[in-house]
Amino acid sequence: MTTKTKQNSDIFRGFMRPDSSHPKSLQEDDTVSASEVSFSLSDSSSGSSGRSSRISGMSTSSLFSLPLAHAGFQGARHLHPQRLPSAKKERTVSLRILDTDEETLMNIQVLRHSLKRLDMNSIHLTVLTSDMIANLTKLEKLDLSFNELADDSFPDNLKELESLIELKLNSNELTKVPIDLKRLKHLSRLNLGWNRLDNIKSLEKVKRLHCLVIDNNNITSVIKEIVNHKRLEILQCNANQIREIPREIRMLKNLKDIDISNNQITGLPPELFQLPKLEALNASCNQIQRIPSLNIKGRVKRRIETVDLSENLLTKFPEHLLLMVDRVDLSGNRIKTIPANVIKKMEWRTEQSLDISDNPLSSPPADVCDSGLRAIIQYFKEDHTRLKAYQGLKILVMGTQGSGKTSLVQSLVDQQPRLTDTHERTVGMECFDMQVEINEEDCDPKPVLYTFWDMSGHPFYITTHYTFLEQPFLAMLTFNMVEYNAKEFYSTFGAWLDWLIAKSNKLSLLVVGTHMDKLKPSKVVGICKEVHSNITSFLAEHRENITKEVNKIAERPQISPSMTDQMKKNRELLKLRVTFHERVIPTSSADMRGVSEVQKAIESMTESRECFPNILRTIPSLWLDVEGYAEDRGNEMQYPVMTWQKFEDEVTEKFGMKHLIVSIATYLHEIGKLMWFSSDPLLREFIFLRPSWIIDLIRAPFRHDLQESVDFSNDDYHRQTGVPQFKFDRFKRELLQEGILDREFLKCLWLSCIDIESAQEVNDAILLLMDKLELAYPIRKNGKEGQWMNPDYPETSPEKDKDKVNNKDKDKDNKDKDKTKSPPKPFVVHRLIVPIYRQIPEHEHFQEEWEMMEDHHRVAVMFKFPHYMPPGLFERITVRAHKPKFNLNFLRHWSNGIYARHNDKAVRLLCVMGRDTTAHVHSQNENELPIDAGSSGKGSDVRNSKASVGFESGRNAEIRLEARFEEACDEEKVAQLWQVLLPLIQDVEALLQQSLGLRVERYTQCPSCRQMAFLGEWLTPKEFQTADLKTCDFCQKSVSTKYLVQPKEKKSAQELMKLMRLAGRFGPKKKMPLRMFKTPPSVGNIKSSSETCQGENNNIANGNVAALVPAEVT
Repeated sequence: MTTKTKQNSDIFRGFMRPDSSHPKSLQEDDTVSASEVSFSLSDSSSGSSGRSSRISGMSTSSLFSLPLAHAGFQGARHLHPQRLPSAKKERTVSLRILDTDEETLMNIQVLRHSLKRLDMNSIHLTVLTSDMIANLTKLEKLDLSFNELADDSFPDNLKELESLIELKLNSNELTKVPIDLKRLKHLSRLNLGWNRLDNIKSLEKVKRLHCLVIDNNNITSVIKEIVNHKRLEILQCNANQIREIPREIRMLKNLKDIDISNNQITGLPPELFQLPKLEALNASCNQIQRIPSLNIKGRVKRRIETVDLSENLLTKFPEHLLLMVDRVDLSGNRIKTIPANVIKKMEWRTEQSLDISDNPLSSPPADVCDSGLRAIIQYFKEDHTRLKAYQGLKILVMGTQGSGKTSLVQSLVDQQPRLTDTHERTVGMECFDMQVEINEEDCDPKPVLYTFWDMSGHPFYITTHYTFLEQPFLAMLTFNMVEYNAKEFYSTFGAWLDWLIAKSNKLSLLVVGTHMDKLKPSKVVGICKEVHSNITSFLAEHRENITKEVNKIAERPQISPSMTDQMKKNRELLKLRVTFHERVIPTSSADMRGVSEVQKAIESMTESRECFPNILRTIPSLWLDVEGYAEDRGNEMQYPVMTWQKFEDEVTEKFGMKHLIVSIATYLHEIGKLMWFSSDPLLREFIFLRPSWIIDLIRAPFRHDLQESVDFSNDDYHRQTGVPQFKFDRFKRELLQEGILDREFLKCLWLSCIDIESAQEVNDAILLLMDKLELAYPIRKNGKEGQWMNPDYPETSPEKDKDKVNNKDKDKDNKDKDKTKSPPKPFVVHRLIVPIYRQIPEHEHFQEEWEMMEDHHRVAVMFKFPHYMPPGLFERITVRAHKPKFNLNFLRHWSNGIYARHNDKAVRLLCVMGRDTTAHVHSQNENELPIDAGSSGKGSDVRNSKASVGFESGRNAEIRLEARFEEACDEEKVAQLWQVLLPLIQDVEALLQQSLGLRVERYTQCPSCRQMAFLGEWLTPKEFQTADLKTCDFCQKSVSTKYLVQPKEKKSAQELMKLMRLAGRFGPKKKMPLRMFKTPPSVGNIKSSSETCQGENNNIANGNVAALVPAEVT
């Protein structure tokens, strides 16, 4: 590689050689308040032919016998040689000497009280004596460059230069940094270039440096020695022996310009590009082979001005630099192709510049690239055939915390060793893109984009991540082989497998072991074989258990409708599709062993058309245009969320082809370019144009390390919201201790996600958390006990709904008056309860209050999860139960339970989650399924169990719903309990439908022995509705079925009774309009012919309504 020396004259002005530019008497940063004048004196002893003077109006008797080259004065009026005398006394502030004679040194002392700059460069100085700098307490700048100073050439009184700001020692004979520099407390600019230094360890204590120049030495390490220099802005260390830039460079947060050219660097850390104030980077003339991937989210708010990577060994075009840098120099590398996926998104009128000359380019042609970035953009935009693209794949990377997920992903993406420090562990989720080329027989290499979703392994995120498990995806499960313990198989592997299977009943799995560099090869092989065998056995056992349940039901002589329904669902579970890679791959991110094998395994698994039918298909150019448009719209929007209807209208208006919108949106969701949860009934009406935004929005308030990471004193952004620190700390404490999230605290956390000054955006984001993601529910700002958890819903309350019904009977004049009224105010949420955070114990008075209703009529049901319950299911139930449609007034909410009262009926409701810790007891009745006799009976511990966050709470879990009357009443009113309970049961069933691989058992409590002795028949209630009594298997008592299943629907009878009253109003000769009669939904055997309708109408008109009423209702 040819040596290419570059100097930044704008940055390092004043540090150059004397012959490069004429030295100035005073520079811009001198602290001189008045105008200045310079003069030049040359002594004959210095080789001059005479003495010349350009001094006017000054006495030379006391001062100016000095052999000076330049001097600057403070107090002069102007610089003209024939200037007028000044009334002010002029003081000398700048001085350059040509020799070190005794007379010169004596006269320097005359100026000691005013001298601020002393220039002693290029005078063959070998020793800096104490007399030369004695008493110069005002001196701010000292130039000793281009001399012959050695390590022992400095006097002890150098430390007495208390005001010294700038020191130039470049171009001397130094082999180490003068030790006395650490005593110069105000030293901020230091030049040690062009010496023979091999280290700079003595600079560790010089912590006020703003500018450091150490170029052209023999230094091998720089950053670790100056990591504590928090104020450093300029670092020039080119032409040394530096081999690496450590990740500790992130500590230099004020660094603006760095020159590390002409070294032996082979790689750059991502932290270098992520420095918050970086403006210019020169890393040319090194041995850099790859540039690290950077997770760029949306449009970069602050761009880097210049990055010079010329004359290196780059083979891959670092396209992400174009998203964050204005001027990029990649000339003199080994780049062959420029990918189109970034270039095609850039505007032709861009002011960016790209130099990619002297590369062996094949696409685009070299002549196009030599013409600059605009020509490259135009090249790709002119012909869409060059933008041929193939569908890629989304890869979810998961595993226990500290298993090496992030290091593995970054090593894969960068193709170079990457090790993640503890403080860099993933919080929530991060996304990384990797462009690869897949070779197929008789085909050209196909460029494919892999999107890695690096998911944090902390159990706190299992609930929020469950929403993102949308097929298709490849699951990469990692584990630390050093910490592997076969006894902890379930927590390391089994829980993740249950989590994935429960969501979609489909699994494509690649298992990767990490840290193989810390184990012997024989140990690595043994662990990989054992893990593969155990996972295979686990999946086989999962299928075997379901098969046993199916056979057990099929062998029964009589099968109830609920059993038939359960058998059908179990047979659906047996359709589980698992693609498991043939072996566990060991890797090491420290030395890249096994990383290439992981990439090959991914490529081989993506060839399975059964699991990934759309991978590698050619993407039409229209779809690519929509992809670019959606990405641009997402980057432009502060709140990048659209309703489906708006997205459809915009894309149709711009591109047409409305019938393809669903397919295009599905494609963009599958590759991770946007999020559209088409299978989620709550989220499918929205399009999230920037996936990273929704991840950040959730991650801001939902962090496992919120206690440590969210600190008012360490983050200036929090102050921008105007929230004082004492309130901020109180809000934070309430969230962590009670799960109460304040709107003002949310605004502090969401400062980088949304425009917190826009009340509409804040409201929309809060409603997204509440109504769509179901992570929180609203409460009042304050209120009495039993009321503060229930806010007033201005538009959706039941009272409002009743008013709307009554308004239908009002006259037209009243309706016209209503139209003139102003629109209702939007519902503003001030505080929320976040169930995930609400880990408070059960209230001390709850048991006493609940047991007071022990003898009252009750109905209790249970959802039991014999194998696994997805984390967050109970929390979503609590959020749903708070919705106005259930008309409940929350009284208590603790970690694993809620207690509420119905607003219209004297009924109390309890919903609790627990875990079955006892053995199953088989029923004596062969028609009943095995149940747990003790865990949910009278005095059950289900209400007292503490809910845990993470996987373990899903093992053998159960959720119990119970409704009781507040007061003793007749048994005939039990139907009211079902009216309160059944809507919530139906909502739980709707939630369970979103988990296709979930095994659920349903039970109903016996009102006599309080055991969950009956199968839950609410999905197929017909058999129990037609019987009056059922026998309990435990207590052998006959039980009324009204406690076991909802009563038969009587809506038709009530409606017919209403029609009877209407018939009396019309009389026997007046015909009732047919539109007023609604066919009862439960009457399925009534014919729809015209004769049947006419006959019914005649009966009603004649007052013979009883002819249409069933016998039991009549």
